Amino acid sequence: MTDVIALTRRLIQLDTIAGGEERAARLLGGILEEAGAQVFYDVLSEGRATLVAHIGNTTNRPLVLSGHLDTVPLGSGDWSCEPFAGCVVDGRIVGRGASDMKSGAAALTVALERHLSSGPHPNGALLILSASEETGCQGVKHLVEHMTLPGGGPLLVAEPTSNRVSHGHKGALWLRLSATGLAAHGSRPDLGRNAITPLARVAVALADAGVPGTHPSLGAVTVNVGTFAGGAQTNLVPDSASMTLDVRLVPGVTPAQVIGYVQELAGSSVLVQTILDRAPVFSPSDAPFARLAARIAGGSPHPPLPYFTDAAVLSEALGCSETVFLGPGDATAAHTADESCSVENIERAVTMYEAILATS
Repeated sequence: MTDVIALTRRLIQLDTIAGGEERAARLLGGILEEAGAQVFYDVLSEGRATLVAHIGNTTNRPLVLSGHLDTVPLGSGDWSCEPFAGCVVDGRIVGRGASDMKSGAAALTVALERHLSSGPHPNGALLILSASEETGCQGVKHLVEHMTLPGGGPLLVAEPTSNRVSHGHKGALWLRLSATGLAAHGSRPDLGRNAITPLARVAVALADAGVPGTHPSLGAVTVNVGTFAGGAQTNLVPDSASMTLDVRLVPGVTPAQVIGYVQELAGSSVLVQTILDRAPVFSPSDAPFARLAARIAGGSPHPPLPYFTDAAVLSEALGCSETVFLGPGDATAAHTADESCSVENIERAVTMYEAILATS
């Protein structure tokens, strides 16, 4: 049987920052294929592939297990350990992706390997370990557009939750607002039309009032002005400007409602375009699979996730009955310098996943 800690370290040693996921996919796929799974790879682009593994009979509403293989860049912070070494320090594995989420991918793989070795099981499972999740879930979008997959059952995503069950995450709507003005000399602004002004008004209005909408578990819709650009030089009235918005959605608030609200604030002269649209996901804690996962995981629930995941695509595309998030990583360590994950949590995650597979 594969040692999950050694496998986590091996995954960290593979640099999958915005590329290279195929190496990780084939490493994990080889383990599962040898254990008896049917393994496929969906290639997104050169060096980037998503692993799909069928365990047993997946024709009847299988449990879908999901994770991603890419990581974010290292950032500018100092690391005490080499970020691709997978060092073990004080009971924690340190390295880029340790929490988000190579520990989760390794734990899912080893749990499935052990599940396959324990004999035939009436219910199947489908594993999806994706490329390009961190930049907008492009890997699973490509997958569901190019491969027919079974669905209808529950979805478990091994996002970092410190082995506590979380029941949902916010969606994301990224918008680009563009305005056109009329150039003039900076000393005669009355002869021009400043393209920055209408966008500045929108930015201030959103900072003051936000975007309407709230959810009893996921909280309020949030909005952030991510970029703002306009003008060529100080003594010239700018004739073009643009800004981007990051709106985090909750169930019950649609992209169309948000776009209409922003357009009303901006006025008809401003063009509002969608850059990214990822749906929120939420399943009640009293749903059958959620209750099973909570009973096996124990402890208190993990708060809903403020960011989006592959579940934004998979839950709808596969018609999943419900979705839970449960992984060994530490959400507060994700994307940080000296990102790390508890060795004990990784080993326990394997045990939890085995128990879920055995009873699903």
